[in-house]
Amino acid sequence: MPKPVAFDHEAAVRAAIEYAERWAGHDDQAFVEALTARFDRSVQQATRAAGRLRVTSASAPAPRSFHIYKDPRYLKNARALAQRTLGGTRIIGGRPVAAGQFMDCVAVGSDNQWGCTGTLVAPDVVVTAGHCADVATRVFFGANVTQPGRVVRVKKAVRHPRYHKGATNDLLVLVLAEKVTGIPPRALAPKTLVDKATDGRAVGFGNVDPAGMFGYGVKREVDVPVASPGCKGKVDGHDDESAYGCDAGLEFVAGRPLLERDSCTGDSGGPFYIQDKKKAWLLAGATSRATASSMNNCGDGGIYVRVDRYRAWIDGIPGVTLP
Repeated sequence: MPKPVAFDHEAAVRAAIEYAERWAGHDDQAFVEALTARFDRSVQQATRAAGRLRVTSASAPAPRSFHIYKDPRYLKNARALAQRTLGGTRIIGGRPVAAGQFMDCVAVGSDNQWGCTGTLVAPDVVVTAGHCADVATRVFFGANVTQPGRVVRVKKAVRHPRYHKGATNDLLVLVLAEKVTGIPPRALAPKTLVDKATDGRAVGFGNVDPAGMFGYGVKREVDVPVASPGCKGKVDGHDDESAYGCDAGLEFVAGRPLLERDSCTGDSGGPFYIQDKKKAWLLAGATSRATASSMNNCGDGGIYVRVDRYRAWIDGIPGVTLP
């Protein structure tokens, strides 16, 4: 029996993008739907050839009064991201982070297990999600929590004083027991850059299935379109706060990603990076939760805390000095 040919993910993505460009014309929604459907068809054919079954619903819209596919901002940004991916500069569909990349992205956990993600923003300071406070006694520097890496204890954990008061304020600062050398802290993106963001890169150790139950421990990355950089817009008769469940001015929404790869359970607190004019990655957000219009725990888009809006609070914590 001939050996099954390995599925070429990159080639399938490129073919799907090229097909969607030809088929959709100037219709961004048709482009996103065609891209997803074509890629899923390629995966189904490959899995059938290999004797495996894969069930997917990537192109099925959520039966809600509002859905991300109704947001022209998301659709426009998704198409632009796909075009840059076709040029070989961006990622669609996700992949493990290459060795030595995004070392500032850390796993966050308790003494017994790992469960969240965070970002090193000063030699001894990590930013993560406020809802990770009960499981944040140590952090892990490395690519896979089951493999060798560096573990550093948390000396002090400070959750935002207005956590779930007035707004979600889902942010937690971890002051480490020692300064970390050899790993540059990640600089924070300025307000003007976040306000103009159209896409970014989410990195984390989280789970990979739509239910958010399996796969934690490997650092992965995926590029996703931004739907609302400030949670202040209005589309299809809904303002962003009610449509997505975000906090105006304090959070942003990165829409349902292409090919249904997204931040997920275990990515909580993890970095959402955006690039400046010099192509340097800066920290724009910390992963918080799924959008209000999502059908699954993962794969339907996410809400991210805008770290730039909390810089003064972070810098004011005793023992914390941001670069």
